[in-house]
Amino acid sequence: MSEFKGTPGPWEMKKEKGEPEWFVFQKGSMKKMCGGTIWTPVAGEINNKYDANLISAAPELLEALQAVVRVADRQTDEFDMARAAISKALGK
Repeated sequence: MSEFKGTPGPWEMKKEKGEPEWFVFQKGSMKKMCGGTIWTPVAGEINNKYDANLISAAPELLEALQAVVRVADRQTDEFDMARAAISKALGK
């Protein structure tokens, strides 16, 4: 099975105090620097907490779905959906 070529997970989400948008970044990448904070961004300006939750869970969801298909692959509509979702996540 192909591997994801984007920012490695896991990902976290955060909302700056007083700001309306959420952002998703690579877990463990946030560092305080002189005068500011840097991180490895994944997605920004997300207007909905629930969308940010889903985006930040994406690496784990992909990994879990790949594992299920790898160990229990069947020729059913549900596994066809799983394989299609994996292909979409991998940009195929």
